[in-house]
Amino acid sequence: MNDTQDLAKAGLSKWIALHVIGSLIAVLGALYLLANMTLIPGVPGSPFQALAMLAGGLILDFWGVVGLTRILRARKAAKAAKA
Repeated sequence: MNDTQDLAKAGLSKWIALHVIGSLIAVLGALYLLANMTLIPGVPGSPFQALAMLAGGLILDFWGVVGLTRILRARKAAKAAKA
């Protein structure tokens, strides 16, 4: 029960930031992949770079959502325990 209370007091801002940054990286990676753009001007781009960016962004996005879900569920459980 103590772990739930500690988790319920945790801040949401870092998880929201991780979720947003991961989403942006994933969207940019998808755009680079679909539009066949170069990531850095003057350096030839490759689909591997875009796929790595897309995969990394999705992993960060998923990690942020999992963190948010854990905190929100712990807060709900703590609120139910008080009532």
